[in-house]
Amino acid sequence: MPFFSFSLNEIKPSFTKYNITSNNVYFSKNTNLWKILNKENGSLIKFLKREKRLPATKITKNILFCLPPSIGLGDAIEYAMAIKKLSEKIQFDNLGVAFTGEHEIIFRDFYKISKIYPFIIEKNEFNNFDTVFHLTLEISNLVNQKYSRSNIFEEIINYFNIKQPRQREFINSNNKIKKISIFPISSSPIRSMPIVILNDLLNLLTQDYFVEICLDCNSKISNYLLNNLNKKNVTLVDPKNKSELISYIKNIQYGLFMDSGPLHVAKMLNKRGLMLETSVSTKILLKNYNLIKGIENNFTSSYCNAPCGLTDIFNYKNSFGCYDSLRLNSLKIKNNNFKDINNRGVKNYYLENFKKPPGCLLSLNVQNIYNAIKKDMFL
Repeated sequence: MPFFSFSLNEIKPSFTKYNITSNNVYFSKNTNLWKILNKENGSLIKFLKREKRLPATKITKNILFCLPPSIGLGDAIEYAMAIKKLSEKIQFDNLGVAFTGEHEIIFRDFYKISKIYPFIIEKNEFNNFDTVFHLTLEISNLVNQKYSRSNIFEEIINYFNIKQPRQREFINSNNKIKKISIFPISSSPIRSMPIVILNDLLNLLTQDYFVEICLDCNSKISNYLLNNLNKKNVTLVDPKNKSELISYIKNIQYGLFMDSGPLHVAKMLNKRGLMLETSVSTKILLKNYNLIKGIENNFTSSYCNAPCGLTDIFNYKNSFGCYDSLRLNSLKIKNNNFKDINNRGVKNYYLENFKKPPGCLLSLNVQNIYNAIKKDMFL
């Protein structure tokens, strides 16, 4: 997790998106920028230095919240929702959020947080904040989110002793559901819908409903699904960016979700649907939200029980997978505080793992999913 400072002697086109100017000092956590800077020659870079994250000595009314790098859309929504709640309960004089990355739209447009630093923050602005609060440094339960997913929103507001909001009770509209939108893609292979499950579901759902499938052309998993999908009587949707994705979800009637960014967007927009539990518990993901129902996963093996808490595959001695696929005892890994595993190189093995789903994914019962959808339609 790089946290670094840098200054450049000159600006090349590859730095344009970051709004960097020469001879200024910046802080960043952006992993792509870190990689680019490390490949540049010395004449371009005045200096590049890893920084140590320092704990906040006190919480003041002049605070900068620093997000971890490389978070997904769903996590961005959880962080934004929590910081917005803090701003409503605590009268901050000056509140900023740093390192939102590509998710600036979530913080700015949906949660109305005005002071945002997407990729970098200039040193003088950084030093103007009395409190710099690195969320995954200060809140211990946020450290191992890749291996032990918890409720990000809840962890943050509990840390600041903010009272939990009561469950939002929504009343389903009486409008007849004619169309179901399926969101099979996650950023991780262990939270994406296997092609065999998706095709079997389509065989049932297309008899009763118009069905749309939301894909992602930038995902190898999505492209593999597209090439192996039963496309008969199905409409394919491929939003080109987050704005298009959010606009699409805003107009769906009913969604079928994996644990993915679209699930969190749907919650943000008060949409109805059904979520298929795999490695992350519906009790965490759907807490205080009743318009999306969850189908629990009761898979168990000699190595793990669903939901195990993982959000991604991991690297174990240069083998890539999850507890079930690598035949590793999950309790031993957890009891050693995940020190035996890491996430180096995992993205190179996403497609391979998607083609060979672990037990929790293969245990999804298509008929049970179909029955749950039909039952939910009459509630």
